[in-house]
Amino acid sequence: MLFLATRDWYNPATTGGDNTMWENARYLASVGHEVTFVAAGYRGAAKEETIEGIRVVRLGGIHSLWFRTFTYYMAHGRGKYDVVVAEGFGGSRIPRLSPLYVREPMITEWHQIHRALFAVQYPKVLNGPLNMLERTAARVHRNTLIRAGTEEWRTAFPSLGFKPENVFLVPVSIRDDWLQPPNEGRKTEPMILWLGKLRRYKFPHDAIEAMPSVVRQAKTARLVIAGRRDDLRYEAELRALVESLGLHDHVEFHFDLTEDEKRALIDAARILVLPSAVEGFGIVVLEANAYGVPVIASSGVPEGAVRDGFNGLRYPFGDTQALGDRIVQLLEDDALYSRLSQNAVRNAAKFRWSDVGAQFERVVAQLAARRT
Repeated sequence: MLFLATRDWYNPATTGGDNTMWENARYLASVGHEVTFVAAGYRGAAKEETIEGIRVVRLGGIHSLWFRTFTYYMAHGRGKYDVVVAEGFGGSRIPRLSPLYVREPMITEWHQIHRALFAVQYPKVLNGPLNMLERTAARVHRNTLIRAGTEEWRTAFPSLGFKPENVFLVPVSIRDDWLQPPNEGRKTEPMILWLGKLRRYKFPHDAIEAMPSVVRQAKTARLVIAGRRDDLRYEAELRALVESLGLHDHVEFHFDLTEDEKRALIDAARILVLPSAVEGFGIVVLEANAYGVPVIASSGVPEGAVRDGFNGLRYPFGDTQALGDRIVQLLEDDALYSRLSQNAVRNAAKFRWSDVGAQFERVVAQLAARRT
């Protein structure tokens, strides 16, 4: 197996899409497959090492990864693998377009359709070219198998030009150690958590703008914006927004968390909010659900991740009044909260790493057998 990814699990800048590829690679290695994971390098990282049974090869920065991948594959990989798993579009900035030179059977990781992300993350003048680039990359990958993380994306991906019969569904996963019971239970502290990589398209500013109406009804409510720094200018805008709304006593920022600090924040939260314009899935949903924390998600988050009235509540993307209303509802309605919390734990268990990994391995085995 050869994985062509953007970042490995231990890269400080890793994202949910990177982690999904790593977890599938880790499962394949754990059951005896020989796995090579090619990704970008980062400061202090070895150029090559074996981690958790995976041979990790790091090729330099993400902006040159498309070219370095090509030269690495032509020199060291051509004809040596049974199946290649490649990120088709996303974190590497410049698509590899690997089906143009890879001859082994391929699985393409395509985490989401990026149109809505482009619209809010980048200047309008770039939207047209970026959408065209995504469609071009999709056309290059159309004859490979395409992994979709939810039923909504499985249905939507053919609109990019993929062949419907080539799109298969295998969800994201959560490591088994997150699922140690009992986690569900009523959280009385009115703490609302936004957790992720601080990027504009994830819209944490909507959570801040929802807080004045929340505080009017729940005086001690506080919002914690936490995760990993990315866009420092946007972070400054968020801090200025907090001050302009008079929310300095109700909004906190916590960045560059350790894994233990992240888990402690989730464990202390009553609610997780996910107001993104678009999400491939949102692994943070599973992490919160594993701790019995319901999620309030925008319509930009797939229903495969958050089902309204089951493991959380939903609202129309961009409607900050509706977001505030949902937050107040979960702060005040203990019966509803208890039901969602219990369902949340059961929901997370359905995405157990060992189960999802086995689903992915079946696809790999069938594809490898087809080649044979």
